[in-house]
Amino acid sequence: MSTLNYMLGKTVEEWRSEEGKQITFCVTEDCNLACKYCYIVGKNHKNKMTFDVAKKAVDYILSHPEDFPEKAVIWDFIGGEPFLEIDLIDKICDYIKIQMYQLDHLWFNNYRFNFSSNGLLYHTPKVQRFIKKNHSKLNIGISVDGNKTKHDLQRVFPDGSGSYDLVKNNISLWQKQFPNSHTKATFSHDDLPHLKDSIISLWDLGINDVSANVIFEDVWEEGDDQIFENQLKELADYILEHDLWKDHNVRFFEENLGKPLDEEKLNQNFCGVGKMLAIDYKGDFFPCVRFVDYSLSNRPGYSIGNIHTGIDKNRLRPFMLLNLQNQSKEECINCEVATGCAWCVGHNYDTASTDTIFQRATFICKMHKANCNANDYFWYEFEKRTGIKPTVTVPDGKEKYLMFLESDHITTHCSYKSKIRLESEYMDEETYKLGLEFCEKHKLTPILLGDFPYADASILRMSKTNYYNDNKFIQIFDNDIYQIQRKIDKNNNNQLCILKINKGNIPNIERFIKVLKLDFNRINLILDDIELWKKENLENYERELSKLSTLIIESYKEGRPLEINVLTDILELDKMCNCGAGENTFTLAPNGRIYMCPAFYFEDPEKYMCNLDLDTKLQTNELVGLEQSPLCKGCDAFHCSRCKYLNHKLTTQINVPSEIQCVISHIERECSVQIKNCLEKEGIIFRNALKSIDYLDPIHNFYKTKSKQLINQ
Repeated sequence: MSTLNYMLGKTVEEWRSEEGKQITFCVTEDCNLACKYCYIVGKNHKNKMTFDVAKKAVDYILSHPEDFPEKAVIWDFIGGEPFLEIDLIDKICDYIKIQMYQLDHLWFNNYRFNFSSNGLLYHTPKVQRFIKKNHSKLNIGISVDGNKTKHDLQRVFPDGSGSYDLVKNNISLWQKQFPNSHTKATFSHDDLPHLKDSIISLWDLGINDVSANVIFEDVWEEGDDQIFENQLKELADYILEHDLWKDHNVRFFEENLGKPLDEEKLNQNFCGVGKMLAIDYKGDFFPCVRFVDYSLSNRPGYSIGNIHTGIDKNRLRPFMLLNLQNQSKEECINCEVATGCAWCVGHNYDTASTDTIFQRATFICKMHKANCNANDYFWYEFEKRTGIKPTVTVPDGKEKYLMFLESDHITTHCSYKSKIRLESEYMDEETYKLGLEFCEKHKLTPILLGDFPYADASILRMSKTNYYNDNKFIQIFDNDIYQIQRKIDKNNNNQLCILKINKGNIPNIERFIKVLKLDFNRINLILDDIELWKKENLENYERELSKLSTLIIESYKEGRPLEINVLTDILELDKMCNCGAGENTFTLAPNGRIYMCPAFYFEDPEKYMCNLDLDTKLQTNELVGLEQSPLCKGCDAFHCSRCKYLNHKLTTQINVPSEIQCVISHIERECSVQIKNCLEKEGIIFRNALKSIDYLDPIHNFYKTKSKQLINQ
């Protein structure tokens, strides 16, 4: 696999983006353009900041370090068009520099002056003098929307004429003074058909990094998403045909765009609102410029203080609590392509049904999904054509898989048995290829179980296919220890081994693992036919686990920890890590049907979820989730597989485990407690604060809780 570097999809880091405080002066509400999509709806010629207001704002900010503890600062100037007030800005910047120096402020030499401009005044003598004076501490962004047709559709003068030619005249000077600068291109309903040509036009101008986006407002019409997707796919083809992925970038294509959310992202906000500060012409403070009156259509400005009384901490408080989870609907939180879907808290506030900031607007939903489809298309073709594997990350438990069963003779790797029927089936090439297409459509990672002689290597590479080699599956149904040794693949040192045993071999578990641990540092123990276990089998199992506990403790002390799933996994878990069958793992059988897991296929081929039809929507059973399992969701045997097949087989309910399943998991749990207690005396600390409990079947604890509730009633 190639390791060539590529620029496309990489985020360009802004100066001190994580540690810098952004303070925005709204120096004017006037602009020399009247862009049709502009979120600043209240532009006017009257409201302009005075130097006295700016001076008092700077004095307040620099004299209250407790409210501004950041290590660096970005002094941002915005309008309207900020360069209309270049004389005022020059005076403000001089005052800022002098005050930071005289106060020996932390920000002295840790600052930038930042501008977002339409570029029309960039070449003027006053602006050029300011640039020359502050160049080393300056960042200027000029907005260019693309080619002339697209730009002049939106970025127009008050009389309706376009501004492209005048802005273009200043681009070469801007690039000379600020090499590697990027521009922001914004797309709305009217200009979507020009998207591909616009991005290419910007690259042709020498602007290699384009921060493109669609607007948040409710302007999207039926079919816009398809136009958007088609334009992006055409752009993707152009990028690949001309190898532009090496040194060009556009925000529409990112490796990790359109993935499920993890806990970290759920607890983040999309932007820095509340951590920023905006100041209007009157000296009022706002959490960002989108909360200033002239940016809002339906609500008054949301002030959090002013230059006279300072910041009102109580009014700022709600912004410090914002995250994705508390702003979003359930469909957004559980969306399978949620990452990269943007929102603006100011726009949320302006369009909410009440004056809340906790109600997320979702007008761009279909546009985001179209972007994700095109993004998947690009990286699919990118890997196929270049051999470079994108660095995609999917949150633990969120990636989805489709297991391909090569035949009815497949080596089993879980608690089920393959069944050799009178007419055993083998997966044919057509079913296999349809399965790969199904994976692509439903964003499933294929896993091949068995030998697929017709598998195309390039398709497998492109599909991120995983292989499970039969040499990793060690099945024990007799006492011949030498048979185990012969099956071990000596090239699998320090890798996973799956040891599957039946009840007759329970007394030999320790002996088997002593042999396997010479070649593997992780062993997954799979128990077969537990529905047939009796009291004697449970007692034997507990004894063998006790022996394994000694092996594990010794291995930790030697500095070469032995992992055995049923004993060591729980030590590092703080939540359930169950089997994902029917949730994020599915099975394609040789007959072309999709099942919750292989066990359901081998038990009864008619218990399938859906046929292999590309138009089929892969729907999961709502009862497979932990929240719908009343016994399991309150249990802390986090390592338990919570096998849906055994649930259904033994209790008839897919979401309710049997007694034997629970008892086995809790025998394992208690042994893990003893391992933890012993190793902690040696100074080895684990994540899980596991403690002994007085029951093996949690249903008894469940009954106790119910009984107490009835008594209290």
